[in-house]
Amino acid sequence: MNKLIVVFSKRRHTGLTAIPYYAKIQAQNPIVLHEQVTPADVKKAPDQYSESEKEVVNLLSKISDQALFKKFSHAKSVKDFKDNIPEDLLETRIRPDLEKTMYQLILHLTKHPVPAYFKNEGYTQLYSSDRLKIKPTHAQPIFRFSLKEETLIYTLRLKQDEFTFTPTGKKIEIICHNPAVLKINHDVFHFKDFSGAKIKPFLEKPALTISAQHLPAYMEGFVASCIRLHEVEASGFVIEKATDKPKQFLVLEKDLTQKPILNFYLQYGNHRFLADRMANIFVDLRHDDGGYTFRKIKRNFDLEQMTFQYLEQLGLTRSAEASFSHPDDLDASGRTQPVAGPENLVEWVRKNAAALAQNNIETRLKYDGKNFSKAPVTSHFVSKERADWFEIEAMVEIPPYQIPFVRFRKHILRGERLYTLPNGEVFVLPGEWFSRFTDLFNFGETQDLNIKLNKVHSYLIEQVIKGEKDQNLPPLPRVQDYRDLPLPQGLKATLRPYQIEGFHWLNFLSINNFGGILADDMGLGKTIQTITFLLHIYSPANGQAIKTREAGEGQLSLFSSPEGGFNRTGLPPTLIVMPTSLVHNWEAEVRKFAPGLKIHIFTGGNRARSYEVSRIFRHYHIIITTYGVLRNDVKFFKDYQFQHLILDESQYIKNPSSKSFAAVKAVNARHHLVLTGTPIENSLVDLWAQMNVVNHDLLGSLSFFQRHFVTPIAKNENEEKSAHLQKLIEPFMLRRTKEMVAKDLPPIMEQVVYCDMTPDQKSYYESEKSSIRNAIFEALDKGGSQQYSILALKSLTRLRQIANHPATVESDYTGGSGKFDQMMITLESIISEHHHVLVFSSFVKDLKLMEHELSARKIHYAKLTGATQNRQEVIDTFSRDDRCKVFLISLKAGGVGLNLTKADYVFMLNPWWNPAAEAQAINRAHRIGQVRNVFVYRFISTETIEEKIARLQEKKSLMADTFIKSNNPLANMSPEEMKQLFG
Repeated sequence: MNKLIVVFSKRRHTGLTAIPYYAKIQAQNPIVLHEQVTPADVKKAPDQYSESEKEVVNLLSKISDQALFKKFSHAKSVKDFKDNIPEDLLETRIRPDLEKTMYQLILHLTKHPVPAYFKNEGYTQLYSSDRLKIKPTHAQPIFRFSLKEETLIYTLRLKQDEFTFTPTGKKIEIICHNPAVLKINHDVFHFKDFSGAKIKPFLEKPALTISAQHLPAYMEGFVASCIRLHEVEASGFVIEKATDKPKQFLVLEKDLTQKPILNFYLQYGNHRFLADRMANIFVDLRHDDGGYTFRKIKRNFDLEQMTFQYLEQLGLTRSAEASFSHPDDLDASGRTQPVAGPENLVEWVRKNAAALAQNNIETRLKYDGKNFSKAPVTSHFVSKERADWFEIEAMVEIPPYQIPFVRFRKHILRGERLYTLPNGEVFVLPGEWFSRFTDLFNFGETQDLNIKLNKVHSYLIEQVIKGEKDQNLPPLPRVQDYRDLPLPQGLKATLRPYQIEGFHWLNFLSINNFGGILADDMGLGKTIQTITFLLHIYSPANGQAIKTREAGEGQLSLFSSPEGGFNRTGLPPTLIVMPTSLVHNWEAEVRKFAPGLKIHIFTGGNRARSYEVSRIFRHYHIIITTYGVLRNDVKFFKDYQFQHLILDESQYIKNPSSKSFAAVKAVNARHHLVLTGTPIENSLVDLWAQMNVVNHDLLGSLSFFQRHFVTPIAKNENEEKSAHLQKLIEPFMLRRTKEMVAKDLPPIMEQVVYCDMTPDQKSYYESEKSSIRNAIFEALDKGGSQQYSILALKSLTRLRQIANHPATVESDYTGGSGKFDQMMITLESIISEHHHVLVFSSFVKDLKLMEHELSARKIHYAKLTGATQNRQEVIDTFSRDDRCKVFLISLKAGGVGLNLTKADYVFMLNPWWNPAAEAQAINRAHRIGQVRNVFVYRFISTETIEEKIARLQEKKSLMADTFIKSNNPLANMSPEEMKQLFG
């Protein structure tokens, strides 16, 4: 029968080892060894070997001559290695490595039926009788110690199951030394935690004697080790068995990477060790009055595991066998972050001090020479309401000290968590202080030991006071408190529920001296909500009666005083500033919906000299003017007291360094309100500019806002900062989308129409693009953002025009345009089905080409650009004449102030970097009053700059969506991005 066997034999060079052979076994005849088996042989014929046989071959391949040569030698060949093995290398490294593998082999053979044989030196034949009997279980040593008159005598017996014997006189072959594997005749005994060296003294004599001179050291060393590892019988001294509960310690230390961790230590008796140690028995020795007492302490693994689990339940993360990290200090892969310090671990210990003490876990917090305070921290806050601000008194108690809270101001603003107490200990500021109190110190003013907070930040009071023992929380204003406010008398309109909610919100702001941004979607009625609010402000509940007039009467006259007529409410007028195109709309809607309000249009010939302003304005409730007039005549407005300053389309003041912004800031008004569907067009600075007008202190200075919000959000995409900013502005900004409030408004159906350029157009475009790219890259390489940004803007404009139609830049161009061809095909198909279309373009030249095409095809149209003089007449033509199917509109001229619900199709001829402007254009058709679905077609020429702009819109407008739906994807474009755009 042929099968795999293991042969133990001595090699001349390396001593006793084992080799796998494929052999022929015959009952009475010698065993025929065919060949030594290697992993390569197994790989060639895998079905010939069982899984246990394969494991044996792989295991013994680790101690083959070739493997030992590769691992331990730099000789030229295996033969050179074997012939010249240094004795110290053999004993200290090679034999221990060999025996480690052979011990694994012995344990494997106890469970798997692979025959093992022993081949004696000098024998050439191997017989079945040479087979080894490997015991299935570990043998046990039994030490017997007898102490008499300072002399210790001890013996050794070996126990295999129920059979006990002494090694003395036995022919013992030591196969492995540590742990020991013994061959006695053909029996193989294997041990656990027992060295073969301890057997050697007993091979020749049955007992050993230790003299009094060496007794103390022997008892402390060898005897204690035997008691810990083995069965010991004692006479003349005592062995006590104990089950002590360990002392437990959490110690703040550094790991191998020099990062902070809490190491878990245990102490059993006199043995203190890191809890990753595997030993399960400890022995303490007490020597007094000539007697020896050993305490054998069994380790309480169950208690230790309960502690491990308890520490994890309290929030720690087990980072090593006996080490814990704070989860906030770890990155996504579980590694400690490079910036991690001991602060989070110290705070965790302080928070859980009572629970740790209750579970008998001591803590030691010394790190990098600093002693950290474990004292509990409590804070006491009291808030007192004053005229326009809150006064906050606060004290922090860190026993035995009481420290004014303002002392921590610099630490909180700088993000520093370590504060040195008078006794030299280091107090770690709670992590939640930084999210809870940073705004308090950023926006509050410290006076002595108190903090003054403007009421515009009243919503921070709840955040500051919440959970404190000595709180004196004043009643904070809530918009819910104004929901029962009735609509004013004299209102000639029926408001939708969300518009009534907006009216209540505006009153909430006014009564509490807050400013706000009404940022509803275009078409949701910001104007009517504002008019309703103003009618309430100037109503009998807030002043004297406002008489209404019947339809058809002239402007209401309230002149009843001898001086010639004030608005009679006791309140100064409200100034409303807007783009010129909206003046007519505002005037018409005030007269229509609130005829009781007196309005004065301060534009053109109606403008007065400065000394006349006070005399004229006092007769009116509302003064309407434009941004241009305010900018030019700011000297007439800055010294006059207005009740409200209201800015419509407030993105006009988005630039804080502009003259329009300065003019608005110069106006003297008690309350401020801005109306816009797009508070953010280019960057978050737009939001700051408008919020700075309505609530001056809300977002801090511009430099503070850029440092704390713009950079983290716009450049680093910091979601925490984004959420923080939204929380700050939330009470002062009301934003409703059409989807939220106008369930009956039909959805917008949008589609991108990609148009291939004609061959002539493509050739022209590529030629222009090549020369433009070279000029751009040359400017970028020379540096100077001003130079390349101006050149880039001009180049972008030219490439966009060519993508539409080269004829817009080259009068001699005779070729066609793929986009115009596709657009006209689509247009004719739509109007043939009696639909009406708005066509928007950023370029007036596009519209001229469209005019030519429409006229040639006898299609009626209207046209509105910045040069249009009879604006209202053109709008009325499209709205009232059903033959007029197409309205050509320049994006700049038609982005605001139009209500064109007659149209149910919108064409966008060219994408631009401002999606807010496009959204406003679409809203000319998709607004309240529209009863049909609105279809939007965006025409984009493929393989042009238009496709890249469209991708930039998608990428950059995510930030605008977070705050109020709008953005400029090309704002602050880097040189690298610019090269990518023109590449």
